[in-house]
Amino acid sequence: MTLAQHLSAPGLALVASAAFLLVAALRPWTEGRLRRCLSWTVVLGGVPTLGWLTLLWGPGFGVAGFALGALAFCAHPRSGGHPPAMPPGAGQ
Repeated sequence: MTLAQHLSAPGLALVASAAFLLVAALRPWTEGRLRRCLSWTVVLGGVPTLGWLTLLWGPGFGVAGFALGALAFCAHPRSGGHPPAMPPGAGQ
């Protein structure tokens, strides 16, 4: 198989959607300015990427990519198992 066949439109759509999912998965573990940058990258890059994936691979792949990206985007990293601190006066 040649390089041109590997880099065909359907293959590129899968690679682009994998990159979208990777950035969405890394976003919850970042902070500050980098987190905002990754958020905008996921939103602005994910919409055309998932549209392209849906066009070439069908609605099942498009919806699955969207669902996985949304789950990764909204995920919260574990804080080590410690319960959150109670605010002053909350225990009374």
